[in-house]
Amino acid sequence: MTCYMERFKELEQKRSALREEVGKPETTTERINAIRHEAEGINKELEELRSRMDLSNSLLPGAPLPAAAGTGQQRSESALEKRAAAFRSSGHLTMPLFAEQRSLLVSSGKLATPTAAATEIGELEDAISSIVDDVDTIDATGTASWEFPYKTAGAVAADHTEGSEYGGTGSDFDKVAISGSDWGVLDSVSEQVAKQTNVNYMTAVQNSALKALRKTARDKITAAVLGSDLLEKRYSVALDQKYLRNIILNFGGDESVSGGTKLYLCKEDLITLGDVRGTNEKKPLYEITFTDGVGNNGTIKEGGMSIPFSILSSLSKGQQLYGQPKSIKQLLWGDYEIRTDMGGDYFRKGLIGIRANAMAGAGLVVKGGMQLIHQAAQS
Repeated sequence: MTCYMERFKELEQKRSALREEVGKPETTTERINAIRHEAEGINKELEELRSRMDLSNSLLPGAPLPAAAGTGQQRSESALEKRAAAFRSSGHLTMPLFAEQRSLLVSSGKLATPTAAATEIGELEDAISSIVDDVDTIDATGTASWEFPYKTAGAVAADHTEGSEYGGTGSDFDKVAISGSDWGVLDSVSEQVAKQTNVNYMTAVQNSALKALRKTARDKITAAVLGSDLLEKRYSVALDQKYLRNIILNFGGDESVSGGTKLYLCKEDLITLGDVRGTNEKKPLYEITFTDGVGNNGTIKEGGMSIPFSILSSLSKGQQLYGQPKSIKQLLWGDYEIRTDMGGDYFRKGLIGIRANAMAGAGLVVKGGMQLIHQAAQS
């Protein structure tokens, strides 16, 4: 056991040194990425050491017998309690993005709105646009940036005369680079949350931080797409009886209508579509159905056509995004960290400050993969 403890101490000292280096303003982004990679190796070795130590202790004379089959859930809960107690005492929680955390960040099926916590701190249950879930998420740990090639023009054939060189025009390609930046968020919850059990406390803080980070991801993704040179723009597309056919049939090449598409729009524009009436019976023309139970995702149907949609508050009234969300890449570097603070202004207001950050980046990587639909004429 002595050798385990000595190695454990060495690794903890290395983690402490890396933590200090991260806090220095002169530490570069490249070094931050290298530190993340080194920290992953340290954390992996620490986990293995803990496992070996637990196994060694279980084999000591007089040690309690292992739990009977079928009690795995109890052991898992015990581990969760230890983790929650450590979080309460240290105010620091680090979780891998691409293990348990990936599902929390990018899957609407896993990211549960903290209903109990929300009730206690007096806020309405909310949902964040599923554009965060719909885009293509990539683990970029250990890299500085990614470059994605895309086609700007296809090849064109030409007539050939025997004995002469072949003509025609080859395909043109370009590339778009995506690098990471620190997506940080600051949130707060009532200090009454701290009176809950350790696990409930950790869950409330974690959910609040995840919700805030998810909003940041939503806004960053939207801004990256709207600012992309690969975004196709269409103007003077009215929210009327022809809207659905107009956007669906005009997406893709000259001889096909591309699939895998989704519509993103603000709530006001969705209401406008709901108010569109038929010419004869004057009934609502579009059938709008919510499919996710939280009122964010759904389908719009009309005349044999159907399109999935998501409400996206990052868009202004009179503009919608339509296209293939998988043509948007979201890159994530390393772990997502949560820290808490109860001092200063938080103490005076009876709040717990929550700071969460992750290294991430987003961008559109397919020319015309998304369209910006305007109701206004081109200015």
